[in-house]
Amino acid sequence: MVGPGNQRKNRNIKIMCGRYVLYSKEKFKNKYNINISPNYNISPNQEVFVIDQNMNIMKLKWGIRAEWKKSLIINARSETMEIKKSFASLNRCVFISDGYYEWKRSGKLKSPYYHYIPNSFLYFAGLCNHKGCVVVTMDSFHYLSKVHRRQPFFLKENQIDSWIKNDKSNIIFDEIINFHKVSTEVNKIWCNSNNLISEI
Repeated sequence: MVGPGNQRKNRNIKIMCGRYVLYSKEKFKNKYNINISPNYNISPNQEVFVIDQNMNIMKLKWGIRAEWKKSLIINARSETMEIKKSFASLNRCVFISDGYYEWKRSGKLKSPYYHYIPNSFLYFAGLCNHKGCVVVTMDSFHYLSKVHRRQPFFLKENQIDSWIKNDKSNIIFDEIINFHKVSTEVNKIWCNSNNLISEI
């Protein structure tokens, strides 16, 4: 989810799902009693809001660094996260978003698409320690694979507790994710306006 322009500046970042948004200030305040600054271009290394293993809201840097690796890790594959050394000591958490970006490759070109559920937060499964956090990913649903073969591990709001408690039996995500093409301005990490999520 990191755009092509940003990749050149972040060669040490292991990327896949790497850009999302959180802008619903009033809704976030009503639900979590926390004031946020709307961000339409959240990128790795920024501080983000997550729900921790105690079901509290906390701010952590997006990304972790393993002692034996130089690169910043921002994603964990759901298929291998329980056997990878990098994630062995991490706790479970949940990312809160209004939506996320993913890039569709066509030859040498990459076009960004914004993914969201109208009028609803979109929750991603995550892992964390006291320093940082990573988004858990999985193979994309068939209709989303037209853009990218991987996606965040989505959770409904009533499944957050199940993820935290590692109760996979209660996690079935059947909501429809909307998506549309957006401007390549999102490739620039310094750009941050609601125009970034507008369909083109």
